[in-house]
Amino acid sequence: MQPDFKRIPINLHNQVIACLRKHLAQANQLLNTQFSEPKIIYKPKGSVAGSAFLMRWEIQLNSTMLADNGQVFIEEVVPHELAHLIVFKKFGKVKPHGKEWQHVMSNVLGKRPKTTHNFEVKREYYLYFCECQEHHLSKIRHNKIQYNKISYLCRKCGTILKLKMLFSE
Repeated sequence: MQPDFKRIPINLHNQVIACLRKHLAQANQLLNTQFSEPKIIYKPKGSVAGSAFLMRWEIQLNSTMLADNGQVFIEEVVPHELAHLIVFKKFGKVKPHGKEWQHVMSNVLGKRPKTTHNFEVKREYYLYFCECQEHHLSKIRHNKIQYNKISYLCRKCGTILKLKMLFSE
């Protein structure tokens, strides 16, 4: 299992793997199963902390949130996503946060079955301006302006938006 070293420090990857192995061993013992270790992949953006890819037996983690929140992120998100995989293997396709998932979270993994996270989501935006104000445009809109050569107009003054600079919040 190779981490993406460009995106996360190896010590964080090792903590993710340790948490995963601890909870997987716990589940295998309590459920009398031999589930294999899922693959861990990292994605650097978005507002989703983690995702479980059931058919691929894979967990995707948000590397930006992982780097920003460390152990708190690991202890909350890794068991959450592992529970989705376990539930799929044990019960098939059921409600994502239904009674089976809640049971695995609380009774098997010993975690509170929390369905959403409270981690800060950092978003990149591009600062544009017109004659009357500043506008925060997403990377998608910025790219449409840069590569598709389209223009956006201010709804108040009607002038074309011009790029000022890139920001993160």
